[in-house]
Amino acid sequence: MRDFWTGLGSYRLPIVVSVLAHLLLVVFVAWGWEAAEPPRSQVKPRYVEATLVTIEPKSKKPQAQPKPNKVVDVAARRREQERLQKAAAEKKRLAKEKAERERLRKLAEEKKRKEAEKQKQQAEKDRLERERKERERVAREQQLQREAAIAQALADEEELIQAQQAEATAQSYVALIAQQIEQNWSRPPSARRGMKCELRLQLVPTGEVVNVTVVRSSGNDAFDRSAELAVKRVGRFRGLNDIPSYIFDQYFRQLTLVFDPQDLRL
Repeated sequence: MRDFWTGLGSYRLPIVVSVLAHLLLVVFVAWGWEAAEPPRSQVKPRYVEATLVTIEPKSKKPQAQPKPNKVVDVAARRREQERLQKAAAEKKRLAKEKAERERLRKLAEEKKRKEAEKQKQQAEKDRLERERKERERVAREQQLQREAAIAQALADEEELIQAQQAEATAQSYVALIAQQIEQNWSRPPSARRGMKCELRLQLVPTGEVVNVTVVRSSGNDAFDRSAELAVKRVGRFRGLNDIPSYIFDQYFRQLTLVFDPQDLRL
């Protein structure tokens, strides 16, 4: 019934009006007969014609056609499910491979970082070791230089001491030579105090005189010749064979002697 009433749509209002009109007519007719019955007067009934007006709708909406029964393709649905499962599995595999690549990349970066840090630490260690060795080398060189300087100072001091001792020894032998020359000197009558002549003697380690030369005259030929003859009279100086060879070579192989007698008269 509800579907029928809903299906009338825009015809509902005219139908209601028509039904109400018929009801009113029936009521008036019935009431009129009952009221006229006492006088028994005959009244001609009036007839009311009512027609049902059908109003065509302006536009009819197409009724929805029933859909045909859909045939389910089980094989196609299974293939679609398999395709979706394969797609999901491939996506999962790709995601897993991506995660594995990312893990390997991070491991490689971490390994590279650790290797770089290790190389850096090793380089720093090598640098510190080189600096330590360089400090030790410099310290050794400085120590060697100090030791060498000390040794050189000691050697110089020893050499100076030896030189002083050699000079003192030589002076003692020079005094011995001068004494022997004076003992063999014959004074010329013209000799006076203050006269000096410089003699150069060539000797051998035995003390023998090889040659004697006046290298600086006193100004008096007789005085110079007397000094030269005094050396030649000695011929061989006693005690020179006891002189160490290095002292003889340094001082007596060629000896320059100033002949200066101190006991000359004015």
